[in-house]
Amino acid sequence: MDEKLKKIILKKQGAAVIVAGSGSDQEHIKRIADALRAYGIPFEVRVLSAHKQVRADDVKNFLAEYLTFADYPLAFISVAGGTDALSGMLSFNLSFPVIACAPDAMPQQPNLSCLTNPPGSSNACIVRPENAARFVAQLFAWCNPRAREILAAEIEEKIKKLHAADEALRSKMLSLFC
Repeated sequence: MDEKLKKIILKKQGAAVIVAGSGSDQEHIKRIADALRAYGIPFEVRVLSAHKQVRADDVKNFLAEYLTFADYPLAFISVAGGTDALSGMLSFNLSFPVIACAPDAMPQQPNLSCLTNPPGSSNACIVRPENAARFVAQLFAWCNPRAREILAAEIEEKIKKLHAADEALRSKMLSLFC
């Protein structure tokens, strides 16, 4: 774990760990990272294969790094396509929330393997990278004032746009009937 992230975690304002099953999904990881950054959520990116690093102590050592922070607000976003064992392995072994955000998933066609984990593997599944980051910001809004402010501003901006659209459409429709 990065020393800078350790210091951030100790501030108890929330942090995320993006865990990729390989290094091949960098564009997807970048979208998550950019969105986390926009919400003011500190993060680090790690690579850990639940399929290929099991014989070594890699998985055990990885889990041990984060288990020491069980009393701190931390969330994991797994990025694994195909048969996603990563999100299930993380959610079973860690007490932190785990969000599966598979790079090969689409809103109309989610990666079903992250939805059908066995009992005890309780990860959430969010298809859009930006929504996964927003969910993390919402998780930590209670302890991260910056994330809370950004979320509130985002909501307010969307409501203003909806009011403007309502007014414009209502005016247009009234002129058609009058």
